[in-house]
Formats: sequence, structure tokens, C-alpha cells
Amino acid sequence: MTGGSGRRELRARLDTAYKQHPDDNGGAGAESYWRAMQELLGEAEALGDHELLFEVRLAYAWSLRGKKWKKSSREIFTEWVALLRQCLLMWRAEPDRICDEHVVLMWNQFANILDIFIRLYPEPADRVHRLIDELERRCPPSRREVFFLLDTFRMKIEARKGNAGEVERLWRELRLQPQPTRHLVPDGTAVGAAAVWERLGRDDLAIEALTPVLTGQIPQREDREYGDYLLLPYLRTGRTGEAVAAHQSTYATAGLKLESLASHLEFCARTGNEERGLDVLHRNLGRLSGTVTTVESMWTAAAVALLCRRVTERGLDREWVWSCEEEGCDCEAAPVRSYAELAGERRWWALEFARKLDEMDGTSFCSEAIMRRLHAGPIVEHLDLPGPVSEPAHRLRPRLSPHLAAATTDELRNELARTPELDRRWKRVVHLQRLMQNAFATGEQDALIDIRFAYLDELLAYGPTAMRPDLFATFTALVRLHDADPALLGAERLDRVWTAAPVVLDRVLTRATVHAAQIRDLIGMLGRHCRPGGRDLHHLRWYAVELEVRCGDVDAARAAWAAFESLPSCDEYATGPNVLRRTEWWLDLGLDGEVLATTGPALSGQDGEERLIVPYLCAGEDAKAREIHERTFATMDGPREVAAHLEFCARTGDLARAKEIIRGTLDLLHVYYDDTEFTFDRLRLCASTVLACRLIAARGLDETWTWPEHECCPAEPGWTYARLAADYRTELNLFALRWQELTGSDFHVRRMNAIADAAA
Repeated sequence: MTGGSGRRELRARLDTAYKQHPDDNGGAGAESYWRAMQELLGEAEALGDHELLFEVRLAYAWSLRGKKWKKSSREIFTEWVALLRQCLLMWRAEPDRICDEHVVLMWNQFANILDIFIRLYPEPADRVHRLIDELERRCPPSRREVFFLLDTFRMKIEARKGNAGEVERLWRELRLQPQPTRHLVPDGTAVGAAAVWERLGRDDLAIEALTPVLTGQIPQREDREYGDYLLLPYLRTGRTGEAVAAHQSTYATAGLKLESLASHLEFCARTGNEERGLDVLHRNLGRLSGTVTTVESMWTAAAVALLCRRVTERGLDREWVWSCEEEGCDCEAAPVRSYAELAGERRWWALEFARKLDEMDGTSFCSEAIMRRLHAGPIVEHLDLPGPVSEPAHRLRPRLSPHLAAATTDELRNELARTPELDRRWKRVVHLQRLMQNAFATGEQDALIDIRFAYLDELLAYGPTAMRPDLFATFTALVRLHDADPALLGAERLDRVWTAAPVVLDRVLTRATVHAAQIRDLIGMLGRHCRPGGRDLHHLRWYAVELEVRCGDVDAARAAWAAFESLPSCDEYATGPNVLRRTEWWLDLGLDGEVLATTGPALSGQDGEERLIVPYLCAGEDAKAREIHERTFATMDGPREVAAHLEFCARTGDLARAKEIIRGTLDLLHVYYDDTEFTFDRLRLCASTVLACRLIAARGLDETWTWPEHECCPAEPGWTYARLAADYRTELNLFALRWQELTGSDFHVRRMNAIADAAA
């Protein structure tokens, strides 16, 4: 293929390929479109026609969106940027041979790449800046609209870093320039600036940025609504009428953009309109599938977590169905959820993604901003809203499971009887949840009770770290049924409820799971139905003490303990492990003196005595503390024991021994970013580790070492005690604040930080 005929043939094939563009045929054939363009690129390079090669390179670069990467998105975008650089160099070398339409398309693709690097598949901020600087150097001064475009992206990457001063400087400079007619859409530019300012906490500038669009000074595209971008700025600046109007006009829209969805969810969470927030959430579940992989999904996940926390605080948590919508899907997704579970899931996803962004950018802005969102309180305790525009989505019955046809009582019970035949516990869990979904959908209440008890038994058989929110939700549902109709369950089922009660309460109080208000409500419901002459009330009052300890309320814990002690003695709660548990409660509240006076003698020479090392030391009984330390430090194995020995070494200046303890317990110090792995007793271990490592580094005793291989990751060199102190300070804040979210109290946050910052 040579000369003019070769060019005409390639031109014709390129035009034919354009007609298969996936954007023009419903998104179908993205990969086949890329392969067609790849073939044309090779032929264009062989032909050597400058203008046609430029166009094919540009078309192939755009088609890369349909190419699947093997390990990382960078595989695609590195190739994409390289192709666009080739186009840029071709244009700069012979600008008159490239038509302006294709030049505009080239800069539009650079804009897409920058947007991807900033929001969708984030790259480190310094890499984004280098690319912007390179493009600016290679752009002729005559193309002012390109410089406007590049400064807009400069502003956005600085906003991701939280650099409000630089963002404002760039924004004000841009506002003095004419709005470009190419590369950017004027109303989109204004909306982007409003979103930036809202996240930076500058409500005044967010309103200023978007007002020209809302007042018609900047044309607004007919298919767009932008008022919801100002929901929070309006609300925080006291313009509640405008906030309500903006919410009401768009909240029922299905498939909201993620930034709009986040605004509506947070608006509802912070105005006492949690029920409306659940309506918005359920209308947009399709937008929330998958994990957090983009900046927008991070902010939205934080808004979901905030709303769900408020729902659990208000006692509104119920089981609900997030059903697979794909017919013929062979997934093993469990469809029944709770808002407590969703809150914890999205909380950790948002924080983990924020941490990765901050590591890339060398800041702490995203982590701190997301944490503030997660802990945000009401702006207005209750803001009246107009009535719903249609039936609230969260109150609609779910559809039947696409994986299970059973619908009648007999069919459901037949499928229930088949459950034990399934060979894996997860298969049984999923099967039972699908039965529950169908019972919800058809209103088959009799079968549903049988299914719930079978599901409760399956969850109780799980280890204590697994599926705790599910266990709490299904157990609470049964207790609600009993509370509404005490004759419903019968004696045998009621025995099963009371047998499960202490197990459920233990699991949700040991590990961060559900809100304290939910546990308090559950204990209250159960308390109305205690059976005479048994241990039912003992169980409830025992765990009521632990609940108040978790909340850091000393007076309430003492009152709860007095209520427990007023009951007839119960051998179960006088055993050694429970005496030790009671000791831990008072130590967690900082009542060291009371511990030594009450349970100290009972623990003398017993397992767990090392937990009293620091109280003895603080009471001036140094010899007693050291004797226990020397006798037990070689055999310690739990978080509380290790914490006690570390704190003893830090307070007595024995930092060589502290280093020995740390290096010998690294497996215990390994952290998963998942609240299911983090028990309450690890808070003190965090604080003691920070204290010891901080003092080791401060005394000039630091050294570099390798963290040994763990079941989830290879060995990692380059560790120091200073690094461990910094990392564990992060862990302490993450997990202590998680308990604060679930209790509404910062008692343990303050107490653990005081231990971490103590002097030797």
C-alpha cells in the first residue's frame, strides 16, 4: 500500500472504524474497537503520511479506554500519554500540516488524562504537576485556552492536596480571564470550582463560584441540575430555604452523580432527616457497587458512612436487601445487609483510599477531611422537608432473588431443609439470606421466623471476628418480634434467644461493631422479658457495665455494676476469667487505685496479674511491679499483657527491654485495616507501643530492622522504632476514633493519647 491509493484506502478504513466507536453504539465493542485502531496505527506508521498518522495516533490513543490492563491502570495511561506526546511533537514540528480540529481533540485528550490522574485513577501530585508543566512549555502562547485548561487542572490537584491558598490564587486569576469556548464547558468549570471549595470548607467561595450558573450569567446545559452542589454550603451559611429547595428538586433522581449523591446523603444526615437519606441511598445503590477506587467514590463512601452512623444512633437500623440485579449471575453475594455493617464497610474504604492519596501527595489533607466528615454532627437538629415525591425507596419490598425461585411458605421451608447439605459455611449463609430476601418479598412471616433462627445458628457457629453486624442484626430482629408479641416464639425458641444473648453482646462489645445506642436498645428490649429464676438478668446487667465502660462513663459504669451486684450471686460471673474481665473494665476507666484495692488481691500470683504492673508502679510499689514484670514478661502473649510490660519498661527507662518486647511481638502488632480484626484491648497496646518507640527514638537508641514475613505480606526492610511510633500513632487514632463513633464519647481517645504522650 503506497502513495495516494494507500492513503485513500487507509482513510476509508479509518472512517469505517470510526462508525464502530463504542460511544456511538451503547458502549459495545470497546476492546474490538481498540484492536481495530491498533492495526490501523501500524499501517499508518508504515505509510508515513504526517497528517493521517497524527489522526490515527489520536484515534488509537482514545481507543485505549477499551484495552484491559493486567496489573495496573498505569499500563494503559503510560501508553496513552506517550502517544499524545508523539502527537504534540508532530504538531509542534509542522503545525501547518495538522488541522485545528485534530489539535483541539489532542488537547481534549490531555484534559481527559489529567482528569483521570487527579480523580479517577489518581497519580502522585508531583507527577501530575510535571505533566502540566511539560504541556505548558510545549504549548504556543497563542493558545490561551489551553493555558486556562492547564491552570484549571493545577487548581484541582492543589485542591486534592488541601492547599487552599494556592487554589484561591489560581481560581481568582482564572476568573479574570475570558471563559474558553473550547476544551472546557463554562458551567462545568463553575461546578468543578464549587465542588473544590465545598471540600476545602470555603462555603462562601463555593456559592460565589456557582451563583453565575444558577442566575443565568453562565449558560446552563438543559439536562443538568447544579443546585445540589450547594446543599451543604447553603446549609452551613444559614440559607436553609435554598438548601431545602435544592434538595427537593433533585433528591429523587435515580443514578445521581457521585458528588451529588454525597451532598444529598450528608445533607439528610446533618438535618435530622435520616429517613429521607435512606430513600436517597436506596434509589442509588447501583452507584455504590464496588469498592472505593476514585476520589469521588471516596467522598461518597464517607457520606454513606455518616448517614448510616446517624441511622444507627437514632435506632433506625433494620435488615434490608441489596439484591443482585443481573439475571443469570452466578455470584455468591449475600444480599441481606444492615446499615451498621454498611457504615463500617464504607468508613474503612474511604479512610484507606484517603490514606493512599495522602501518601502519594505527601500530605494528610484527605485523611483528616474524611475523618471530619465521618464525625460530623448535625448542623440543624431537625429541618422540616416537603413530603416525598414518591414512595420512599427503602420502604418498598425487595424483588425476589434472581438466584432462588422459592416463594411460598412450603417452598421456602423445603429450601431451608436443604441448607445443611451445602458444603461450605459461606454457601449456607448466602442461601439463608436469599431465603430471607424472598420471605421479605412475599411477606411469608411464618417461614421467615424459621429462616431467621437457622441463620442465627449459622452465624453463632462462625468465629467471633466474623459477621458480627449480621449476627447483631438478625438477633435484634428476633428480639423485636418477641418484644412485640411475647407469645410468638414459644419456650424452645425463647431458650435459643437467651442462649444467644450473651454471645451476641460479647462479640459486639469486644470488637467495634454497632453503635452503643443499638446495644442499649437491645438490652432494654431483652430486659422487659427476663425469665424469673434464671441468669437472664445477670447477663444483661453484666454487659450493661461493659457497655458503659466502652462509652467511658465512669458514673454510669459504677451504677451498672451496683445494679449487677444487687442480684443474687451467680457462679458464672465469679470465675477467674470474669474477675479478670471486671479488672480490665476499671483499668480501662483509669481507676487503678480501686483495682488494686478490690481485685488486686484476687489476682495475686494468677494469670493476668501482669495487667496490674502499671497500677502498682504508679502507686509507688516499684518492687512489686518489677517482680511481676520479671516473672511474666517472657510468657506474655495477649494485647493487654504486652501493653502492660511495654508501658512498664517505658516508665522505668528500661528501653532495651522494650525493644526486645517489641521485636518479639511483631506478629501481634501487625494491623489489618479492618475493624473486624481490632479488639478494644488493642487500644492500650497501640498507646504503649507509641510511648515506648517514641522514647527509644528520643534517647538515640533507634536502629533499622526488617519486619518479618507475615501471612498477608512479605518481609519488609527499612523499619525503625521512630517509624513504628508514627505508624502506630495513626493506628491509635484510626481505631480509637472508631470507638468514639460507636459510643459518642471521646473518653478513650483522650485517655489513650495521654498514655502515648506520657513522659518516662
